[in-house]
Amino acid sequence: MNKIAVILLLVTVSTYSQNRYTTLSTSTYTPLSFDEISYVANQKRSQYNQNQNYLYSLKDWIRELSSKITVEEFRNRLQKEYNDLVKIENADLARYSTYLRQTEDAVKSIIHDYNNYVSNNNYSIGSQGSYGSSANYIQNLAAQGLELFFTGNYASAISNFSKCLEVDNTNTDILFARGLAKSNYGDIEGAMSDYDKIIELHSNYPMEFNKLATVYNNKAYCLVTLKRYNEALPFVEKALELDKTEWFIWDTRGEIYYNLGMYDKAIQDVTKAISIYDNENSRRIRGLSYSKLGDTKKSNKDLKKAEKLKNK
Repeated sequence: MNKIAVILLLVTVSTYSQNRYTTLSTSTYTPLSFDEISYVANQKRSQYNQNQNYLYSLKDWIRELSSKITVEEFRNRLQKEYNDLVKIENADLARYSTYLRQTEDAVKSIIHDYNNYVSNNNYSIGSQGSYGSSANYIQNLAAQGLELFFTGNYASAISNFSKCLEVDNTNTDILFARGLAKSNYGDIEGAMSDYDKIIELHSNYPMEFNKLATVYNNKAYCLVTLKRYNEALPFVEKALELDKTEWFIWDTRGEIYYNLGMYDKAIQDVTKAISIYDNENSRRIRGLSYSKLGDTKKSNKDLKKAEKLKNK
């Protein structure tokens, strides 16, 4: 997209009502920067780009779901949502934020209905023994548990994951999901217990869908939540030994360093996190660290950016 050139002509007119004359004076203004002049255009372009990426992600998501769902009723519903996205693909996407969110909600509703359909038609405890097909049972409960988790119903999600673990207590991916749900529900000690169990089992029962480095990071962040920073440090360092590509691991260690008063190290770690993914928490920690070191200019810049990212 070509840059938009904007020319502003400003004339200052000063009128004094208490005087019988109208005085015209030469303008003495500070020229606006290009960023200030083109703010609205840039905002519109930014919104367009965000929504374009959003649309592409939704299309990819629907295609992936369609490849896994064999029931025609639900495939047809997904296809309708996909076709509607195709229709707006060449439109002014900056205006379609609400529409795209509604499409995402519609797809989630289809997933919800499909999971209920599978649960009602493919699994019956009474007809298949105490647990029937354990693989199907776990799969259905886990899918419903994840849906509950992403809608914020953490207590019910924990219940579903616990039922899965009654059948297979070595399923480290389910333990990971339950640990996340417990953490979000406020059961920090319970979450740490699940993470410890994963670490204990992982050599024999490795996770299929999650990273061991994330488990160590999450254990560390649970300890940060409890303000046990010295205990947290070895866990996040182990996480970084396993994986240096995740921004949130650098962010966790940076937050620990900040709370231990090691501000230079905190800045170094959260700067690394920002280089991978610019995020509100890392910006906030860096801004606070600069403030502790007396660099008000850099501190204000990061804290303002953190607020923008939070609102976004």
